[in-house]
Amino acid sequence: MGHLEDMRELAPGLHVADQEVKFLGIEMGTRMTILNLDGQLLVHSPIDVDPSSVAHLGEPRWVIAPNKLHHLFVAPWVEAGLEGWAAPGLPEKRADVDFHGVFDADGKSPFGPDVDVLPMRCMPAVNEVVLFHRPSRTLILSDLLFNFPPTAPWATRAFMRLFGAHPGCRASHLERLTMKRDIARAELGRILEWDFERVILAHGDILESGGPHALRAAYHWLDLS
Repeated sequence: MGHLEDMRELAPGLHVADQEVKFLGIEMGTRMTILNLDGQLLVHSPIDVDPSSVAHLGEPRWVIAPNKLHHLFVAPWVEAGLEGWAAPGLPEKRADVDFHGVFDADGKSPFGPDVDVLPMRCMPAVNEVVLFHRPSRTLILSDLLFNFPPTAPWATRAFMRLFGAHPGCRASHLERLTMKRDIARAELGRILEWDFERVILAHGDILESGGPHALRAAYHWLDLS
């Protein structure tokens, strides 16, 4: 477990921290998002750091494992006393973690009025849970979008280009080939009804503006209205 060094404040009550992570030997990086909700912290997609390292921001209260892939470092946070919330299907995969709850299909948020939640059903293999932080107009994703810059390692860029997720802000071939499209249109349409501008994603650069346009462009093949 590492020490938290790279933390950035993007807006009041909104912090992120990045960490190097390899997938199939390729550097992909990953990102943790922390929301301060009236002094209590919501940790989204935790990285491999000591949970106490965020306590200076507020009282750590909740931790989210937002899909079936972004769960590797959630156990220490639950063991530290945070309420663990899981994407549907993840508790069966991580029987070693005592999750407090699983996000319901109705998308009711357990975090209060400042955070909207959408558990996506269009990709059962991933079951990504999307968040919207109202005060900062920020959409928080994991693997719904990728945005690797030209400065990313060449192997990363080549790998992501092979999978259709580079250059620029894109979805991958996995989404194009496996999404249940009618459900995806409805769910992405619901996301686009949120008043967001910034997009935080797990892999690649954060989009500080133009979030709705980027999401529509990445999923142009769904003909979103």
